Amino acid sequence: LAQLEHLGARASTTLSFATMPGPVVAINGEWYDLGKFSKHHPGGVKILEHFDGEDATDAFVALHSDRAAKQLKNMRPIESKQPIPQANNLDRSFREFRDKLQADGWWDREPLTEFMLLAPILAAIVWGTLYSYSYPVTAMFVIGIAMTQAGWLGHDLNHARNSSYCSALSPYVAGVINGFDPVWWSRKHNTHHVFTNHVGIDPDIDMMPVLFLMAPSKALDTHLRKWQHFYAIFAYSTLYYVWRLQSFLFAWEHGDKRSLMTMLPGYLWLLCLPAVVSFGSILVGGFFVGFVVVQSHEAEEMQDIDDGKKSFIEAQFAGTCDVECPDPISEYMFGGMQYQLTHHLFPSMPRYKYPRAQKVIMEWARQNNVEYKKMGMVDMAIKHFAHLRKNALAECNESCRPNGWSAAQMH
Repeated sequence: LAQLEHLGARASTTLSFATMPGPVVAINGEWYDLGKFSKHHPGGVKILEHFDGEDATDAFVALHSDRAAKQLKNMRPIESKQPIPQANNLDRSFREFRDKLQADGWWDREPLTEFMLLAPILAAIVWGTLYSYSYPVTAMFVIGIAMTQAGWLGHDLNHARNSSYCSALSPYVAGVINGFDPVWWSRKHNTHHVFTNHVGIDPDIDMMPVLFLMAPSKALDTHLRKWQHFYAIFAYSTLYYVWRLQSFLFAWEHGDKRSLMTMLPGYLWLLCLPAVVSFGSILVGGFFVGFVVVQSHEAEEMQDIDDGKKSFIEAQFAGTCDVECPDPISEYMFGGMQYQLTHHLFPSMPRYKYPRAQKVIMEWARQNNVEYKKMGMVDMAIKHFAHLRKNALAECNESCRPNGWSAAQMH
């Protein structure tokens, strides 16, 4: 965002949206022409284009730092006859609620707590590496679980705002241990956050032709679809392999030498391990992460963009469900993502504050007559299996949108 001030420093003018080359977005009651800035946007161009002519206030506040907010103020808004979209009652209530939580210090980070999350990850990696030749199967699971937890911690650090040490640490936790590119992650994951379960936009539900979360058109269909509820668990286990490949291709195509060099030590480390440990640990890590990430969204309400987009707050409540973990082990393994709705409403809040924050948010939801969905881990798995089975056996739907997010974001 360093070029925001330069690109936005121009006189305010009264313009028609039709005369502007890029997306025009409303934030905090002002219109901003982001045409020149969009190609410099860390989150990519596509997410801005989806907000063209719309209000992005809640998404902006949820995902951007104080520094970005100050830089936005340096951009001069445009004057337009187009009225600013009005927030509904739920959105206005949420903004007041969010401001109160911020004033109460819910976003204050605790370095010692984060070190305590990192320490067992590093200890597991060291142990697994030292004993990889003596106890390869055990080492495979130990390193795989460490990769899972590194994924959760890297996710939390990447989301952190206004924290220099989180920004410095996150590329190494995610890049060295798991081989993930931070810019690729930002574009993919933040689009999912903003347009949760919006068909044709949300990349996390864009898995055809491997898995079908909705009935596909005949052109997208495969003869394997009818078995997807049985092979899905194996497909989800490859998640870390897919993300590694996408990260590498993204960094390579964008000439990001820094990201590639950050990934390199991790791959050299894997080369030093027995093959069963190297390949198996990535499968184990992908299995546990896949089991967690698919539960909270894939069987929830889908929104077709032809029917209009839900507001940021409405989309989170409609497309997200928390998972109730029955014991401390599953509570740890889920890495805070069992509080998925809390996370989606406040993605930059430290994950170790989610258990307490969930109770506060549930009370706010009750006062505003909004359902805060949560379900037991076993019941959630059964619901997800049933959803896959339903779409495995469904008739083709010729109005189904084709995939295309991943290809669009690579350029």
